[in-house]
Amino acid sequence: MHIPIPEEIREKLQRIRVFLEQKGYGALILGRRDNFAWFTGGGDSTVIRSSEIGFALLVITMDAVHFVAQTMDGPRILDEEMQGMQVEPAFLRWHDETREEKALGLAKGLKVVSDIPLTGGTMAPAEIARLHYPLTEGEMERCRQLGAKTERIIASVAAELRPGMTEREVEAMFLGEYAREGMTCDVLLIGSDERIAKYRHPSPTEKRIERIVILHPAVRMGGLHANVTRMVWFGDRVPEETARKYEAASRIEAAAVSLCTPGRTFASILEAQKNLYRETGFEEEWHNHYQGGITGYLLAEPTLCMDPAAVVSPNQAFDWFITITGVKVEELSLTGRKGPEVVSVSGRWPVRTYEYDGRSFELPAILMK
Repeated sequence: MHIPIPEEIREKLQRIRVFLEQKGYGALILGRRDNFAWFTGGGDSTVIRSSEIGFALLVITMDAVHFVAQTMDGPRILDEEMQGMQVEPAFLRWHDETREEKALGLAKGLKVVSDIPLTGGTMAPAEIARLHYPLTEGEMERCRQLGAKTERIIASVAAELRPGMTEREVEAMFLGEYAREGMTCDVLLIGSDERIAKYRHPSPTEKRIERIVILHPAVRMGGLHANVTRMVWFGDRVPEETARKYEAASRIEAAAVSLCTPGRTFASILEAQKNLYRETGFEEEWHNHYQGGITGYLLAEPTLCMDPAAVVSPNQAFDWFITITGVKVEELSLTGRKGPEVVSVSGRWPVRTYEYDGRSFELPAILMK
């Protein structure tokens, strides 16, 4: 059961209506699951999990909020995901007009902008996603809780890992834990041994783990994401080359987190990362994978570094994923009132302290078993 927070709904409704007025639109139609979760403060319109399009549409005008869904979905979503919200329901039977047709009918005569393709409307998903920020203080706290919960689950799974287990057995352990916690997993990469260096995105297979394994779940709870990567080594000493690469990646991660201060350009953060790749002896590695960016209700937006005008804002969530062939470092971090903070490090994993530009952060080490 999700109960929206009225103050958050009012804040988001105000942002939307200012956006509509400034852009000359009369109605906003939201159909994506991430935008539904954002507007409702964590509600879920999901039925088909493999689709980012939900089974409910929100039609928001300057004086009303309409909720469009079929009768097989609408009452449940309204009762369990939007409890107490002031909306005007419009329920359809499966053989009536489509949800999209009904939504457009409710916005008839108005200039429409949407996050999904609609006949006669303007699709502007990037502009709509920008309304997510700054995160509210409530959302920031939920990110902190999600980060801590994510580390707890990764640590609990890691504690059960043994050489000889298959990557798919590890996958099943993660999925079971997430189901119990009411979390979903958008990405789950598990690779071991030679597969880590061979593939940047090693989906789990029947391969049996021998000496080293990488664990990367990207989880969603209340619409918000925590994308975290950890590594486990079976033995009493990590190989020197692997340790050197991991140390370099951790230094770059710490720099990216440290530089997340309001007003700084994402392009300048990328330049700092590239400089550190060069200083640590891995100059070309930044070419081989996204370097990271913002997260939140979106899984990740890692291309802001290509926009020279894009800047860090207050109350933003970040997913910096630093890869050097054979290793990866990735944590959930925030820029809040007191500056950058890593929120997926909560004392359940061995850490090392890294400093950059006068700020220090604890980042996970490779866990040795």
